[in-house]
Amino acid sequence: MNNRLFILYNVGTMSNALEIAKKFTDEQYATYSQVGRALHMFTFDDYWEQITSYRKAHQVTLPFGKIKDKNFTFTLTEPIKLKIENFEKKVNAFMVMARNVSYSYPKEARNALLMPLLKQIAALENSNMNELSIKVLLSGIYNDSDNNRNVVVNYLQSLDYYLDKTPDLANDEFLAGAYSRVLGQEELTAFYRYNDFDGKVARLRYVLNADYPYAPSDMIDTLMEDFLTWLTHDEKLPSFAHSVIAAFYLDYVKPFDERNAPMAALLAKDAYANETGDSAAFYLPLENLLDDSFKRGEAYRETKIRSDLTYLVFEAMGRLSPMIDKFTEELKKLRISPIKEDFSQLAPEEEEIAARMETAIEQPLPEPTQLSLPEETEETPIKEISPEPIPSAPLEVAKPQPTPVVEKPTPAPVPVISSLSSQENAGASIEVGLETLSKTEVKDYIRYLLETNPNLNKKQASFLATHCTVGRYYTIQQFKEHAKCVYETARTSMDKLAAEGYYQKLQFKNKFVYSPVTKGKKQ
Repeated sequence: MNNRLFILYNVGTMSNALEIAKKFTDEQYATYSQVGRALHMFTFDDYWEQITSYRKAHQVTLPFGKIKDKNFTFTLTEPIKLKIENFEKKVNAFMVMARNVSYSYPKEARNALLMPLLKQIAALENSNMNELSIKVLLSGIYNDSDNNRNVVVNYLQSLDYYLDKTPDLANDEFLAGAYSRVLGQEELTAFYRYNDFDGKVARLRYVLNADYPYAPSDMIDTLMEDFLTWLTHDEKLPSFAHSVIAAFYLDYVKPFDERNAPMAALLAKDAYANETGDSAAFYLPLENLLDDSFKRGEAYRETKIRSDLTYLVFEAMGRLSPMIDKFTEELKKLRISPIKEDFSQLAPEEEEIAARMETAIEQPLPEPTQLSLPEETEETPIKEISPEPIPSAPLEVAKPQPTPVVEKPTPAPVPVISSLSSQENAGASIEVGLETLSKTEVKDYIRYLLETNPNLNKKQASFLATHCTVGRYYTIQQFKEHAKCVYETARTSMDKLAAEGYYQKLQFKNKFVYSPVTKGKKQ
């Protein structure tokens, strides 16, 4: 009686065994010992039986098995499927960001994304390549003939190759190509191994329920053929499950004489890349599913005991999720770093304004009177700054003079385009002035600007043609990114466009922005 009360107390709101089965399957795919710890019970076989019955009702038997012919299974309830699909959304969002940031900031993104993968491969393959050497390798100036480090060099070349091409089908042809790359060989002299690493597997043939460290060489062809056929044709399991299982199974069989860990990681990445159609899957840190800390875990051990691969997929999601979060944060920092630079890097005239503002802040405010109260404003108004013409010849240094009152020049209006090509063959359109122009028309507009104003160069005309929406405010940083130039060149170019009358140069707080001038408008 006391034992029964103890059970009810610990179960809490779980009023029956089916609720417990769903909790420890759909929410947390718990092992036998994890269930006991969660329930604080020494005897709970009835509950475990209910859990296993619930899992078997939703179990998928896979057409490949352990080395001693016991097939692997996977539990696929609707909540489990939804949980994996939600995780895939997170993974896919990371892949999109990785691809975009790598395009805009190739060097920085390359270091942030590939450094952890190469460090993990170096550890898995017992390479003596340290972090400094990997940084040099990523920079492209690495030159070392140490064979112990070639595994990392070849793995990086493999990642670069697959990141830059359409994903392959995860079959034996992919394995052959990948194996030649991780070995650094143009042509393979051998594929699957013909020998065993030691004599242990021969002894295990006569042991009941033996836990093989790798497959006997004469079983590799059959084991790999069944697995690869399933991997390329299965439509039941989610893509991420295929990827995790691919990493596990190749490392479990160890079909190659060497480099089985890099091959397992590449196959797992390619499986996900092929099913999602995105080669950015090769940025995923799946190498971490092959290290000793993962293999020593309870989920990995339970997978091999019960032949249930669901444990492994749940553990993989828990392990990879914080890593993907970390990568995503690093990519976000890379993406906003130019904006930070723009706000922290001031032109000389901007520094003078900032200094005056700081001086004004330091001075005490006058005491208000009853008839004159200080006015409060919600935001700093935009103050117009007269554009200064860019001189064509070097200026002589003159003694400081009082600032003269300069009449504001009449801007040259943005020309009206009357002879542009039709939008029938146009793709996406861009707003220019008060009109919406197609890509073809923008090209014509650039040519028009260069022909009608020889003071403009091509980058300035290109920026003007694509950044002339009335009512918008453009920054020096935008020109810098558009023209791929240094900050000072971008600032000079924007001032020149303002001097030519295409933009109004405006002061907002301690920054300058540039607003397009409409036709006929006076500054």
